[in-house]
Amino acid sequence: IQLLQDEYGEQEFYEETRKFLNKSLGDQKLSYLHFAAQGGHSGLIGKLLELGCDPSVKDKAGRVPYSLAKDKETRAAFIKSRSLHPDKYDWKKALVPEPLSQEELELKENREKEKKKAKQQMRKEKLKLQKEEQKQKKEEAEEKARYLALSDREKRALAAERRILAASSGENNVAKTVVLNRCFLCGQDITGKVPFTYNDNNFCSIACVKKHRTSN
Repeated sequence: IQLLQDEYGEQEFYEETRKFLNKSLGDQKLSYLHFAAQGGHSGLIGKLLELGCDPSVKDKAGRVPYSLAKDKETRAAFIKSRSLHPDKYDWKKALVPEPLSQEELELKENREKEKKKAKQQMRKEKLKLQKEEQKQKKEEAEEKARYLALSDREKRALAAERRILAASSGENNVAKTVVLNRCFLCGQDITGKVPFTYNDNNFCSIACVKKHRTSN
């Protein structure tokens, strides 16, 4: 590049480079800037614009390079070049948005921080809820296992104790973790449900009633 600058002179070199870079290539009549934008080469875009690659040049379909930008980083490269060289090109014709002011940048950054913080809080609360649910399921499984290990006599005594607890405190005032009524056979929680009753014992289903009658 230095040899060409020495041969042509700075202004002539710039004009020759600009003509070369803005040539339309292929059937779609794409410029080098079109290819760079389409390929997401954000690092190359700034250099091409610096060398004179016009961002307002359109392809065969009437598209400017910015409209082909592959991603956020590629679009940001165009906007950064506009902020560095505000009068070099017709940026409005090139459809490149105006750079954000310092105040707008700070506002955008704060919004993104708040959004990120809110997402982290949601994940934290979701994880906490999942842990609580897992803990409750574990405790329920352990209590159910202890209940099933009881003899029929112990089950009846426990049921009577829970009925007394509910009657004295009121069912709505008893802690939700306390199971007031379980299926006499399988140990399923049937608190608040209408049970199937047989021989003063409560069951969760007809199947459990039949199974209990068969086994006894």
